[in-house]
Amino acid sequence: MTEVLDSALESRHTEAEAGLPAIAEHQLLRLIGEGSGGQVWLARNALGAYRAIKIVRKNASQPSQHFAREFTGVFKFEPVSRLHDGLVDILQVGVAEAAGYFYCVMELADDVRSGQLIVPELYVPRTLAHDLSQRRRLPIGECVRNGAAIASALAFLHRHGLIHRDIKPSNIIFVNGFPKLADIGLVSAISEARSHIGTDGFIPPEGAGAPQADIYSLGKVLYQMSTGKDRNDYPELPADLGSSADARDLIRFNKIVLRACRTRPVRRFRSAEELLTALLSFQFATSELHREEALRSWSRLVGLAGLLASLGFFTFCLLRLIHYLSVGE
Repeated sequence: MTEVLDSALESRHTEAEAGLPAIAEHQLLRLIGEGSGGQVWLARNALGAYRAIKIVRKNASQPSQHFAREFTGVFKFEPVSRLHDGLVDILQVGVAEAAGYFYCVMELADDVRSGQLIVPELYVPRTLAHDLSQRRRLPIGECVRNGAAIASALAFLHRHGLIHRDIKPSNIIFVNGFPKLADIGLVSAISEARSHIGTDGFIPPEGAGAPQADIYSLGKVLYQMSTGKDRNDYPELPADLGSSADARDLIRFNKIVLRACRTRPVRRFRSAEELLTALLSFQFATSELHREEALRSWSRLVGLAGLLASLGFFTFCLLRLIHYLSVGE
């Protein structure tokens, strides 16, 4: 414990010398992400646990409302973040007005190789975008599990009067192997006006700002997971589908994708709960279908085995008859 405390105190001096922001009870280790919304750092707290810390600064090159929007998103999301397994946990928020920045401490995504066994120098966060870059297309069963987890998180968020407005593969992280919605800087109240905010290709025609817009964005994520194609290729399916059981599953699953991504909001799923129900129903129906196909295949094998056995018995009897006749002569 003394060594941990000494390390924390020493890190304070190191960070101050390097001009890094001072984050209470945390040592900044490595910059692991950066964008218009701010920087994300790998950090270690006073107890030695690893965390992700997002730091958002006021920037003269950006409109003043950008900083306020990011803070408002964190402010609205923090109270509900730890109440659902599909939302990234916000553990601490701090504001340094004089220095012109705020920060939020979050649970850390798994490492792409070692999960929650973190080696700071080698750490690479596992996101759905990383999974897709390595595997291109995910099995339909995995698409259903990931989609259901995020749909459940969205339903919870919507019930609390909030929308995410930036659902995409890079904003879905894995913690202990479970998918979670992250990057909550654009979270806002449902009552706020619609706007063309978010990431192109995931924004519906009417713009972000309503639950149906989040459903559209998640539909595009389901499309990418299941087809391995870019969101802008929607609604094209892979050219090499074939006629396998997996191909039939994809065609059935694509019906859910098509409904989630309808151009007109009124033709989409009415709620994230309805989308979740569709995904779970698909999983159940597919399991039953595969079970029935397996039973049919087994019945055919049993029938074939019975036929072969009958032919074998008939052949045996015929040979015995021939033998008796030849002996009788």
